[in-house]
Amino acid sequence: ENGPVPRVVNETPAESLYVRDETPEGPARLLSFQGGGVPYDGDGNGYLPDGDGSRVLVIGEELRVIRTVGGPSDEAGRVGMPLSVAPTSDGAVFVVDVENPKGLLYFAPSGDFVGAASPPVVNGSLRAGPDGVLWAARSPYILGFEPTGPTAPLLWRFDPLAGEGSEVARIEPVGDARWNRLANAGAVAVGSDGTAFFTFLLRNELRAYGPDGELRWRVRRALPFDVPDLVLRVVDEEPQIPLRPVTQALAVGPDGLLYALTATEEPRPADGGPGASRRRLEVYDPATGALLRASMIPDRWVTLAADREGRVHHVEAEAILGTAPPVERRALPTVRFESFAGETASFSDYRGKALLVNFWASWCVPCREELPRLAEYYRTLDHARVEFLAISEDEDVEAARSFAEGFDLPFPLFLGRGELHEQFHYIGLPYTLIVDYRGRVVEEIYGFGSEETWNRLTSLLEGEMARTAPGGGG
Repeated sequence: ENGPVPRVVNETPAESLYVRDETPEGPARLLSFQGGGVPYDGDGNGYLPDGDGSRVLVIGEELRVIRTVGGPSDEAGRVGMPLSVAPTSDGAVFVVDVENPKGLLYFAPSGDFVGAASPPVVNGSLRAGPDGVLWAARSPYILGFEPTGPTAPLLWRFDPLAGEGSEVARIEPVGDARWNRLANAGAVAVGSDGTAFFTFLLRNELRAYGPDGELRWRVRRALPFDVPDLVLRVVDEEPQIPLRPVTQALAVGPDGLLYALTATEEPRPADGGPGASRRRLEVYDPATGALLRASMIPDRWVTLAADREGRVHHVEAEAILGTAPPVERRALPTVRFESFAGETASFSDYRGKALLVNFWASWCVPCREELPRLAEYYRTLDHARVEFLAISEDEDVEAARSFAEGFDLPFPLFLGRGELHEQFHYIGLPYTLIVDYRGRVVEEIYGFGSEETWNRLTSLLEGEMARTAPGGGG
């Protein structure tokens, strides 16, 4: 047990919750969007991290995008892959960006980028209280398996501009320390009175903390399935990971109640076949943790909204995303670089073609696998419409040259000499850009290895190649 407040078990809901499969007719707030909780500012606007658009979407009570924050074309505060957003009551915005070396980005209420802050947690699930203090937990979306001791904080509360903060409780350890980070990851929500709510991704417990970090209540609920112990097992030399997610999202609704989206499934039928995959939406009294209402909902209902009377609606995420402005593509920086033959070039020399720009280095292990595959792919393409540029970020030119000579690379090779990081802000190598024929970045791709990533790379590039053809658009 962690703290003096005992756990209360909510066995059954007080009443059934009705979830409507229709868009609200009047003002409403999103409770969850594609399975994640949604935070709000003091004006009732919700904030959604838009990873595909490298920006944050601001949603009004009509469930439409009313403005955006950041974006790929904002060179000062360029957003790469936003993971979590914390709007303050006055409309300032903090963004956890896992692809930005600044880490935690700070935007003024006007939307202008102000600077970077120093979060006490990397890859965090972040929310702001009414006093501007941020609450952070380990993100349930980016999971780490490095050993973590039982003295590590469970939650943090901190002033992101002053750089001051404190831990709130400590993690509850499991049998294998490699699971501690994962077992103690979860979602956070903060009420208008400053009460912070936390739930574990893989544990059946919700908690409430006062504005100063004191534990107010902790509850469990009855679940139709068992939550397995996090013990790594190896069967036939293959690791078996017994993950059973419990709670996906927390949010405070416009009625002031606490909503939790629980991952669940119905019991298996008598013949031993699989149970129907469903979720459960639960409504709690934020003062006591009492379970007020609950409803089983279809598994695909991961975007939900509530109006001020507490009526809950299933909403299609695509309908909301369809109101967002098109993503503005940023232009490649105007830099010149030297080829292995000593000639100089720039990106503008290739304007009119789709481009794949790949940054590599002789010490980059994945690059040894990626470059030959890029070479094989390059030989299948129409070079009137596309070109590949492979830029070494080795400071040692001879090391780069020796590395490249070990492969039969058919595309142009250039030297970045380790000087291009300031222009591109990449977080690691290999780093690949897909560029349209106007010289604008379509997509940034980090790393190499998964077929999903490779298929996305080829699909995007071939789409841009098609746009260079007569009548292809773009």
